[in-house]
Amino acid sequence: MFDIGFLELMVVAILGLLVLGPERLPKAARSLGLLIGKVRRTMSNIQDDLERHARTEELREKLKDPYATFMDDDQKQKTATSASADSNNTHSAEAATSSAAPETNPSTTSSATADSTANDKKSL
Repeated sequence: MFDIGFLELMVVAILGLLVLGPERLPKAARSLGLLIGKVRRTMSNIQDDLERHARTEELREKLKDPYATFMDDDQKQKTATSASADSNNTHSAEAATSSAAPETNPSTTSSATADSTANDKKSL
């Protein structure tokens, strides 16, 4: 929220110590902390009330025309269904290209492995 660094906090603390003195500074710091906490709680409550009010108004609008809400839900389902069908088509096309890749011959692979094993034994 504020860009206050350690140096700025130290300056405020030293000024507070000089102005209020060591006897009143702890009481003032506690009072300031309580005041900041109260302001934060109040702002949080106001924000929650505004969000709750916005949701209530949205529900009232939906309840005024229930058929429009039903139609919106139906359109969302159609959109989701078509999106999943498109992604399935993309995946099946990728699978078709990967299955078209040349297959390796198992006998060629095993003979290459046997040759490398024989070369390893000779080097020992």
